[in-house]
Amino acid sequence: MNKPINLLSAFFAVLLLHTGSPVQAQSAAAWQSLFNGKDFTGWGTYLVPSRSAADQTPIGLNKDPHGVFKVTDGMIHVSGQDWGGVFTEQSYGNYHLRYLVKFGKKKWAPRENAVADGGLLFHCSLPYDYGSKCWMRSIEMQIQETDIGDYHNVGAGVPLLAFTPAKDDADDVNQYNPYSPLKPTDKRVFRSGNFESKPDEWTTGELVARGADAVFIVNGFVVNRLYNIYRDDLQQQTTSGQIQFQSEGAEHFLKDIELRPVRFEQKGSPILVSTRKDIQVSDKGAQTIEIENQGEEVELIAAELIGKQLEQFDVKLPKFPLTLKKGEKLKIPVQARAGSTSGNNVKFRLETVLGPVNDFAVNLKVK
Repeated sequence: MNKPINLLSAFFAVLLLHTGSPVQAQSAAAWQSLFNGKDFTGWGTYLVPSRSAADQTPIGLNKDPHGVFKVTDGMIHVSGQDWGGVFTEQSYGNYHLRYLVKFGKKKWAPRENAVADGGLLFHCSLPYDYGSKCWMRSIEMQIQETDIGDYHNVGAGVPLLAFTPAKDDADDVNQYNPYSPLKPTDKRVFRSGNFESKPDEWTTGELVARGADAVFIVNGFVVNRLYNIYRDDLQQQTTSGQIQFQSEGAEHFLKDIELRPVRFEQKGSPILVSTRKDIQVSDKGAQTIEIENQGEEVELIAAELIGKQLEQFDVKLPKFPLTLKKGEKLKIPVQARAGSTSGNNVKFRLETVLGPVNDFAVNLKVK
């Protein structure tokens, strides 16, 4: 039997923020803080000793003998010493989540020589020890140095993704590529590009969870898309659950964790028009993508670059989300970074909570 393919499943779902609570249209744009910056009210923990720890005494639910999760200066300090997670007590569906993350210096065996690792787990459900005996059944937006936005599967269902074979150093990997056909996979799919901040600076991560679909955003750039997360054993889509941040052998910090419900009502259609459809860029100075909204008001939450070697393009994004009313213009500077490949061509488009803006794209090409 064919599984139902759901490219915008939330249109056909009951619109929920907290499971069982109807979304009110008038509050659709309001952000709700999930972490109060003072303590872990509304959160729980589940931990196990690292496999390399000398002391293998079980830890379990809401016990943190080594202070893996601490509140410091309004931030969650994750030491990484023990493995597990800090999770919301409530479940959520149909939301836009954002958070700030920064990596520390301390690493723990068996990952003391690996890149710093963590993760955002969403659509989480029991048991607490489903993944690696310490994480809930879930889908992961990877939070790992140079890899923020990779997809990992922790048992919440198998989604459809668009990906193609690629290389990560000498390793053969799968990488998100929206030009590719959708395929189901429970294997890792790399993000489209590395849009993280410099070391010791905060990176903004975002998740749009829309029914059984999800979009991963890093510093304002869409880097991965998931469709129709589906559980064969239950014969149903996975559309909601708790939210969990991982501890996985590396120190890092989290702050400004907040979400808002996705608003599905759209009064009209935006018509975004660029003064130039094709722009050649170099490292000698910035060109400008100039966009006018000739249709109805639209809220923009991110941009996306589609192509290869995306890091060669230096795009100065505005602060998202932003509302572009009819007749208003948006100017976005862009140039090539030094050493970019002549002829490299990418497509630039803009994103709303419901997906890319229809019929809008600008081609960027390195001179």
